[in-house]
Amino acid sequence: MPLESRFARTKLPGNQLLAQLPADVGDRLRPHLRSVRLKRGESIFRAHEPLHTAYFPVTGVISLLTHLTDGKTLELGLVGKDGMAGVALLPGVNTMPFDGTVQVAGTALRLTAEALKQMVREPGPIHELLGRYAYSVFALGVQTAACNNFHSLKKRTARWLLMLHDLAENAEFPLTQNTLALMLGVRRPSVTIAARALQRAGLVDYRHGRMRIRNRRGLEAASCECYRVIRQEQQRLLGY
Repeated sequence: MPLESRFARTKLPGNQLLAQLPADVGDRLRPHLRSVRLKRGESIFRAHEPLHTAYFPVTGVISLLTHLTDGKTLELGLVGKDGMAGVALLPGVNTMPFDGTVQVAGTALRLTAEALKQMVREPGPIHELLGRYAYSVFALGVQTAACNNFHSLKKRTARWLLMLHDLAENAEFPLTQNTLALMLGVRRPSVTIAARALQRAGLVDYRHGRMRIRNRRGLEAASCECYRVIRQEQQRLLGY
């Protein structure tokens, strides 16, 4: 079981989505939140199974994964300190069509489904904020689908690493080539070529299952426009 603790009555820590709420709404929400540890590879929910909790990551990062019947897996998006995993916990919806798996170990704030549903039923800041966030997740999925279909693997790899870097605490994080291939929906030899190209360009270092971003600006230049489009849409909808 994850380690849990109650937060003292102070500002809600760490999650940018929760930080958008007015202070009085945060005070109402605080007693229902629990701090939990997320372990790398841990499944926090599965596709089409009832959701009992929502997670607001603080230092952890969660991958949203879809699985095909032939065994192939593709990542649809990343959720970290910028968002919430379990956004389907809205009136009339209690499942998601994909899995939530921890990509980077860390911490999150966990909220029960019942507490969230009660607050979302009431018109107000939480209802509005989660509605905008749900749309941002939809927009991310649309842009990711276009990216996967039209852009080179090298550009897609750069885009994915930038998004993970935005959410991770450090410029270095654990990442195997098998995992990267799984996230991008390609075979390992293909992602090895793309990662080596980025490394030869001095943009990243990769060794012993760990990736380090060396040149953030250069990685942005190597990425397709999808990274910029995704971040601009998030800024427009959520203000960060």
